[in-house]
Amino acid sequence: MEQASWFDFVEKERDPVYVELEKLTEKNCPIKIASYTVTLNSFNLIEIEGDGVHDCVSDIDACYAYFCKWNK
Repeated sequence: MEQASWFDFVEKERDPVYVELEKLTEKNCPIKIASYTVTLNSFNLIEIEGDGVHDCVSDIDACYAYFCKWNK
């Protein structure tokens, strides 16, 4: 049996992780989520960096899905 998260049942816009990711469009400064640094590069791609990780996604929803998958 897998444990569910509260955020599996509410809108993602209420999830603190999603709220932080939305800040990427406001200004170009990195944000920290757990041990990851997330930045918006000059090509408007979102880079996710951590220990041994350097991934890139195209938008906030894909980045959010990345962290949801990582969390499970």
